[in-house]
Amino acid sequence: MSIAVRWIMLPLFAWSAAAQQDVARQIEQLSTPGRAEALGAKLLKDSRAPAAAAAEVWRSSDSAVRQNARIVLNEMEETALDPLLKANGKLDPAEQVWRMTMVVETIGELRKSAAAMLDRQLTDKQAAPPPTMPGAEQREPVRRVCDAAYLQMNRLLAIDPESEAFVQRMRQFMRMPDSARDTEIQRARQAAAWRSLLR
Repeated sequence: MSIAVRWIMLPLFAWSAAAQQDVARQIEQLSTPGRAEALGAKLLKDSRAPAAAAAEVWRSSDSAVRQNARIVLNEMEETALDPLLKANGKLDPAEQVWRMTMVVETIGELRKSAAAMLDRQLTDKQAAPPPTMPGAEQREPVRRVCDAAYLQMNRLLAIDPESEAFVQRMRQFMRMPDSARDTEIQRARQAAAWRSLLR
């Protein structure tokens, strides 16, 4: 392993139990939502630094170093998405293809993980708090955890979850009685598109 790649990997191993406890302590001591946002932004920036450094090395002209950086980025999975998506400059065709493949495969794995989590929630009939929608004029129907999971399941599968047709379809679902929603949830869980995402 090259010195450059070793330098990148050091921060990856530095995330100790003490660092985790420090973050937990900082969160427990937050006094306002604004401070929580600032801490979140700082932690996000800090967490992206190793992947950004690895992406810089990956753009190196040295093929052996570039290959090691690819391996590091592959192992970093979703952490590597941001710098790979933002990587500018001329890349040779092999690096372009690797980047596209890495990004799409990683997003695919994240979608599968999200689907597995949502699928478990689709059976939870506990009452859920109403959505917070600023400026909402009408009271939203009472919803359950499984109803919220169904809405997110459809967002995950939709081509355009912002379209009027999609929004209307989700509103129609929420107006159904619980028994009809339960039937629709079960139908959706058996749909081929959903089953294939869970494989």
